Amino acid sequence: MRTRRARLIAASIAGAALLGLGACAAGDPEPVVKPSPAAESPATPKPSEPAGPEVVHVIAMGDMLPHDSVNLNAQLEGGWDYGQFFGGIRAQLDAADVAFCNQEVPSAGVEFGISGYPVFNAPVEFARDLHGAVGCDLVNLANNHAADKGPAGIAATRAVWDGLVPSAVAGANRSAEEQRAVPVFEADGVRIALVSFAEYSNAPIDDVSLNRMGDAALVQDLMAQARANADIVVVSAHWGTEDSHEVNGQQAAFAQQLADLGADVVLGTGPHVLQAATWLGRADGGRTLVWYSLGNMLSTQLALDQLTGVIAGFDLVKGEHGVSVENPTAIPTYMHYDWTPEQEAAGDLLARTNLSITPLAASDDLLARTRFGVTAQQQFDASAAILGPEVTVLAE
Repeated sequence: MRTRRARLIAASIAGAALLGLGACAAGDPEPVVKPSPAAESPATPKPSEPAGPEVVHVIAMGDMLPHDSVNLNAQLEGGWDYGQFFGGIRAQLDAADVAFCNQEVPSAGVEFGISGYPVFNAPVEFARDLHGAVGCDLVNLANNHAADKGPAGIAATRAVWDGLVPSAVAGANRSAEEQRAVPVFEADGVRIALVSFAEYSNAPIDDVSLNRMGDAALVQDLMAQARANADIVVVSAHWGTEDSHEVNGQQAAFAQQLADLGADVVLGTGPHVLQAATWLGRADGGRTLVWYSLGNMLSTQLALDQLTGVIAGFDLVKGEHGVSVENPTAIPTYMHYDWTPEQEAAGDLLARTNLSITPLAASDDLLARTRFGVTAQQQFDASAAILGPEVTVLAE
């Protein structure tokens, strides 16, 4: 696993005060190794090279959707293992200092019944593996499936994440106090605030349990707190038209609103397919990096575009005048499963097996086993065109 110096510096921030309700260091500092006397010469000291800027590399991944067939493939005797599906992108996960994930569903556990679409609930091991195996540090819970098991399911999901520090979790809440608390995650001295909003909920839910885009007062309050108490403000927005690569008007308007309120990065989820990434100018003269849709990462949806996601990357660069967002990159991914034509014709959704996530550019052999009839290069080129020219699209 990657080595990171990161911690959750505040479980809540109210107003301008940081309330440290659960700081946890990720590891002890590495020891300083001094050279032996024979290895250095006091008479001829070597000139020191100027240190470069400090960089924190962040990655972001889209919807994590444990459909019934995902749960079935993850199930072991006595438990579940979701980390197995991410082995093909292990190198990309390990190269990150901070990772964002959208947990699309409750992970309230067996007491609430394990279920997939359309009313989801995952085992507690789902959250455990997103944290431990995938490395999710910034976790969005504000999405249309968050309330599939009601406020009790949200409370159970938050309780699971309480034990998975250090992580910043936002968007679905157990109380008004928790809703008004902005989590801040620290990585290598950079304070990253996470603020999360959903466009709507599939299930009826109260205004406290789920952060909604349409709650103007809440949006203003949380953004002001985040801006006052962090170096970088990351906003998760669960929005958009499902299965559409086009950015709709509500997305564009809310993205600009967030930019003008001081967001540094907006991470969009919800459409289940990729949408463009771009920079927006903001009211203070800065700029905001917006990923309108990261697509799906883990799922067993049916269309190739629904199985094409992205590991979105960007660097937080510490300079003399603060921390800036730079170098946006994108590694398209492919979510594979085996499913024979006979199984598909029979509508046997539980027959989907051999699940894996790989960089799209390296998925030719896997795609050859599918019904899609395209090469990895063809899908890679199509994905790069959707993401647009303002990010660097990488093969791995």
